[in-house]
Amino acid sequence: MQTLLQDLRYGIRMLAKTPGVVILIVLTLSLGIGGSTLLFNMVRQWVLNPVSFPHADRLAVVWEIDTKKGWINQASTPDYSDWRDQNSVFENLAAWSTTNFNLTGKERPERILGARVSANFFQTLGAQPIMGRTFSPQEDQTGSGKVAILSYGLWHDRLNADPSELGKAITLDGDSYTVIGVMPDDFHFTLMGRANIWVPLAPTDMERTDRVNGWLDVVGRLKPDVTLSQAQKAMDPIALRLEKLYPASNTNSGIFLNSLRHEIGKHTGDQGIYMGFCIGICILLISCANVAGILLARALARQKEMALRISLGASRWRVVRQLLTENIWLFLISALLGILLAKWGGEGITNLIPFQNRGYLPNYGRLYVDFSTLAYSVAIALFSALAFGLTPALHTSKPDLTATLKDAGGSASVSLRGRRMRKILIVLEVSLALTSLVPAGLMVEWLKNIYNVDLGFQPAHVLVAQIALPEAAYADPRQVAGFYNRLMERVQALPQVTSSGAGQYVPFGYSYNSTEMFFEGRPAPEPGNVPSTAISAVTPGYFSALGLQLNRGRFISDQDGAEAPATIVINQALADRYFPHQDALGQRIQLGRDSMVLRTVVGIVKNVRLTTNFNRPPSPGSYIPFAQSPSRSMTILLRTSGEPLALATGLRQAVSSLDKDQPISQVVSLTQLISDQEAPFRIFTQFTGFFGLLALFLAAIGIYGTMAYIVEGRTKEMGIRLALGASPRDVMQLVLAHSVRLTFLGMLFGLAGALALSQLMGGLLAGVSVTDPRIYLGAAVVLAAAILLASYLPARRAMRVNPMVALRHE
Repeated sequence: MQTLLQDLRYGIRMLAKTPGVVILIVLTLSLGIGGSTLLFNMVRQWVLNPVSFPHADRLAVVWEIDTKKGWINQASTPDYSDWRDQNSVFENLAAWSTTNFNLTGKERPERILGARVSANFFQTLGAQPIMGRTFSPQEDQTGSGKVAILSYGLWHDRLNADPSELGKAITLDGDSYTVIGVMPDDFHFTLMGRANIWVPLAPTDMERTDRVNGWLDVVGRLKPDVTLSQAQKAMDPIALRLEKLYPASNTNSGIFLNSLRHEIGKHTGDQGIYMGFCIGICILLISCANVAGILLARALARQKEMALRISLGASRWRVVRQLLTENIWLFLISALLGILLAKWGGEGITNLIPFQNRGYLPNYGRLYVDFSTLAYSVAIALFSALAFGLTPALHTSKPDLTATLKDAGGSASVSLRGRRMRKILIVLEVSLALTSLVPAGLMVEWLKNIYNVDLGFQPAHVLVAQIALPEAAYADPRQVAGFYNRLMERVQALPQVTSSGAGQYVPFGYSYNSTEMFFEGRPAPEPGNVPSTAISAVTPGYFSALGLQLNRGRFISDQDGAEAPATIVINQALADRYFPHQDALGQRIQLGRDSMVLRTVVGIVKNVRLTTNFNRPPSPGSYIPFAQSPSRSMTILLRTSGEPLALATGLRQAVSSLDKDQPISQVVSLTQLISDQEAPFRIFTQFTGFFGLLALFLAAIGIYGTMAYIVEGRTKEMGIRLALGASPRDVMQLVLAHSVRLTFLGMLFGLAGALALSQLMGGLLAGVSVTDPRIYLGAAVVLAAAILLASYLPARRAMRVNPMVALRHE
């Protein structure tokens, strides 16, 4: 122990003698350790361990799957009930449906995200309220008493964290609900987003019997010792039985199980995070390679010191231990700084994520530093110190005592002993840098494709806002139509409003509705092959406010009133798919199998992208007159000649003048709404691009330093070449040729590594080939240019060597 303490003290004194080198090493290592630690946190907290509920490995999400098309769908109420009652592998099977509530009462009206949940929902997750209780089975029945459970945040902010509010009533959508419980502050079910209110599922009579329309998400807790694959095999026969009993609704309808951890990881973007972690490891290795080069030069410069120690009786192990002790100090200091960089980087990533999106990430998108983070950072620091510090220490611990102590042949010794290791370091850095650059290039190409997609409308200068009228106050469709008609008149009169409209759904509006459709004069399709279309009820001004192009026919107009013939406007994708050899205008379509209304196609509009699923071709879409199918939930669109958000106050005042208890929500510009939806693509690209450039920078710096030491070690050789008649140009070409050979070898390994790493991105990069030669060539050219620049400076120094000075010095 006394010897170890002596080594530690001596190591600190030796490091203090070269503060510049120490700072360079610490900064280089801290970048590598910090980046790797940040990505380790993302993998661990967002992908590997995103669920904080007890025995989370037994939680699984249950989906309905179209066995023919492979599409994942929500479950209908009857199907969920059959799954729950007929299975033998789940302890509990719970259902939920996210929704929004108008919260009114003591303060200004507010639109709040919540969910309808089955009575056993919290029990299935293993969550308990900090106050009150959860729902009883009786409260989950149609027509039962209205009760609600609040999130801790809502209870704290809206009810001032007053315990006496338990048992009192709040007003949701115009109805009175009794507060029976408050969930803990750390309760967060990621698949629900920022849910703040939960009420019993209590399906209506229509919902209980409708097998066609899926609207429920299902989560279950497996029984102990039941694996996911065993549960899948047990659920498959249930799906087959339901398909035989109900062919009209359940043909090609199977059951698909996915662990809750994997489901959350899929939403988080686990492929991109795994890829990022691999790039982080590459950067860590580049940083360590840089430091290994510095340590090698530093150790060789101390050869005379070490030779003197050995000649005085010190063992080789004693010398190696002293050098490793100094290295461990450097790496541990770098680990501490790296943890700080990882913490700041995590905060920066959280701030990049739009507020609305954070609710769908574990821990609301926050990355925290805990014991596992500290352990990882220290572990990789110690491992790196041993792996990359041992070789320089071993080189130095076995000097040529006679030559070194005479101070003769020092440079020759440096050149001969260090040359092979330096070549290895250059090849390693080149290969790792290229492995990091190619994924960055693929991500940039992916993002470019996304931005180049034709959205089908003009999003600039449009304000959007959501309004949902409560059924309790607007039960009559005429009341609903009257409210929105008056609202459209008032907002159209606002300054700078050029057009206004409203629709059930808008592009990139987080959700949309689809329904089955049947065509007049055609035989009924077979079960499982019924076509469907996205559907939205819209006002006449919707198309101009959205900037939607008319291809043929006309838009919905004021002539499509409640008593007018039923009409519909379809998009070009629907017309091309279902009317390829005939004119779609004038055709009649039935929406929904239970409807008796045939709607005449009066217009065909350009295809519109509804979501960020850009890898799919535009799907069929249609629009029906709001006057003929009033909806309480609508999105307002205001096209303006100025700044869209400047209209927010006027819109709120217009709504309040019609109904002071009516809230509006998500008041944003349409461009901001699209930007929020595209944020995951943008952030992944920025993230990957930053680390790719960091890898390039660190590799270039490391190669510059290594080449500089190689040139310094060959000073005598350069002097002899110049003395024998070689030109300075020949000397430069000699150095650059050496660099080019090593670069070419490193790129061969780097291309193989990049190809392997890019395979992780295959399912992520829609429309981009992971083997696109342009990306690989571009990354190689950028890296080669950086390496040539890094090699040019030492080569330029070599060509200026004075032969007489070099030979006299040697």
